[in-house]
Amino acid sequence: MARKKQAEAEENIFWVTMSDLFLGMFMVFATLFFAFVTNSGQGTQAAQEATTEMVQEVVQEMEKQDIKVRMIDETKPEEPVKDQSKVHVEMDPVTGLVRISDLELFALNSDQLSPKGRAFLNKFIPVYFDAIYKKELSQYISAVVIQGHTDSTLFRGNYTVEQQYLKNMNLSMNRAYNVANFIFYKCSNKPYQKELTHTIKVEGASSSRPITINGKEDKNKSRRVELRLLLKKPTDDVLSQFLTNGANYENIR
Repeated sequence: MARKKQAEAEENIFWVTMSDLFLGMFMVFATLFFAFVTNSGQGTQAAQEATTEMVQEVVQEMEKQDIKVRMIDETKPEEPVKDQSKVHVEMDPVTGLVRISDLELFALNSDQLSPKGRAFLNKFIPVYFDAIYKKELSQYISAVVIQGHTDSTLFRGNYTVEQQYLKNMNLSMNRAYNVANFIFYKCSNKPYQKELTHTIKVEGASSSRPITINGKEDKNKSRRVELRLLLKKPTDDVLSQFLTNGANYENIR
């Protein structure tokens, strides 16, 4: 009987000890997880602040070269501009989006940079990428995507809807490629030149993303090239990343 009571007491001590151990492990895990989530949120905020600072610097430098930058909010409906000819480039201070009309860069239906386009990029590209790479923003960037866009104007000839779309796809892709090619040429002597080979991406969107004003496509604005910043997303799957990397935040960033 005494042996049975002793065994029961030892068993109770075992389960109490294990309960304390699991509780302690849970508290450590919860504390580190909370710290990780908090740090990830701070990283996102810092990236947004760095993006806004970059846009402000670009605007200031462009003004010195008589290049007009119009601030936009790409999450809101497009508003008409009284005199679009006075706007050389549009930028979103929150996302860092750059939107350049094809009228600034290319002749109609051409994918080759015009003399006017080369002159514009010659001024804009160094200012834009210098502002990115001399600021802390660069540590948050996973890619700079060069996107070409066309309007919905049909090509002459007996083409199907699909063929029309693909011809515009080819035009938009080639325009984006030629802008990217100029970026590498213009930044060939920059200290961040090698970084561009890991971050520059090219996309052609054809006529799939027209810009509309009051429900109607604005063809002049739809024909454009955009530079989009893709920021790293430390909170895409917080739990998965935490289990993989623990509390080592530098691995996440």
